[in-house]
Amino acid sequence: MTLPTGLEMTVFDEVFRNRPHERFDALRAADPVHDDKVLGRVLLTRAADVAATLKDRSLSVDQRNAASDTIVQKLATMQDREAPRSMLVLDDPDHARLRRLVTHAFNARAIEAVKPRVRAVADELLDAVAGQDKFDLIESFASPLPIIVIAAMLGVDAADVGDFRRWSKALANVFSPIRSPEFLAALKANADELSAYFERAIAERRAAPRDDLISALVAVDDGGDRLTTEEIVTMCNLLLLAGNLTTTDLIGNCVLALLRHPEQLAKVQANPARIADAIEETLRLDPPVVQSLRIPLAPREIGGCPVRAGEAVTTFLMAAGQDPALHADPLTFDIDRADKTHFAFGGGVHFCLGAPLARAEAEIALTRLFARFPGLALTGDPIERNISAAFNGVQQLWVRP
Repeated sequence: MTLPTGLEMTVFDEVFRNRPHERFDALRAADPVHDDKVLGRVLLTRAADVAATLKDRSLSVDQRNAASDTIVQKLATMQDREAPRSMLVLDDPDHARLRRLVTHAFNARAIEAVKPRVRAVADELLDAVAGQDKFDLIESFASPLPIIVIAAMLGVDAADVGDFRRWSKALANVFSPIRSPEFLAALKANADELSAYFERAIAERRAAPRDDLISALVAVDDGGDRLTTEEIVTMCNLLLLAGNLTTTDLIGNCVLALLRHPEQLAKVQANPARIADAIEETLRLDPPVVQSLRIPLAPREIGGCPVRAGEAVTTFLMAAGQDPALHADPLTFDIDRADKTHFAFGGGVHFCLGAPLARAEAEIALTRLFARFPGLALTGDPIERNISAAFNGVQQLWVRP
């Protein structure tokens, strides 16, 4: 049997994009630590291997440590400039320092404080589609909600929200693997405008602090250690891009799962508190983030297989959540599942800092959505998956209220 490899294990493959479990199952059964020689990476599909790799502090996330023949370095040659050094691509001690400082501002109290705003935004967006025969849930609800919420958290002025949404939508394609010169030029122009906006906002907050996240990041002081302007700009960009895209996909994927499984939706409608169970089951089965990268700094073994230093190790987070060794009947969407262990937010020291916000936004959004439109149903319009290097969601989701 020929095992899937190379582009067959990417979103450019129709089967992988729409039925990824078929590819995951094939590798997990025959070659769970797969040496993808076509693209230059090692693919992990077993939950045990993924969990151990994510928790291993000796592994790097810094793409500069990847060997020259890996996919990481091949893609790096296609970039017209180095991406900002966010926490996502920094190892300790730099990662630990940034995370410690940012956590001071991005804490549980901040998440709790923003919940009323999430409810208000959700209601406003639902008001706008009430009375329509059908609407695209992604464009009208799942996409704008997290953008508007993070804008409010950061303290973006109401008059600037239009520009902020325009930049956000333009930069949503930053992770696209298709990168023409025109694409890169447009991406750079929008990124430069957004960064300049944040730089002005930071200068304003240093002079006159407000009750917002930018002011909180400016004010962070841990024994004299403070965030630089560049670090705050990078953090704001990270919150905007990674946080918004993943929350949009989480909301969309969860709604799609519930509408395709009316018996599960009935349980949620009978007890709206069970939205939380539906979200966790979505994160397990159809997570917004498909994969994560780790790079060994020295030769090692993973799952009993040798892996060289500098190898690009792709941990398939989705495959791990669908592993039958971890979950019985793993491809069934079941909100009653007692153990919903998943890896959607990564693991170890790089566990997603924004997980509590994503869960809160999704829970409020879905509760409001199904309360407003208890008869919500799919229209039957085609549902196409996004073509994105790391993210997993649908392009459009047409529904009838």
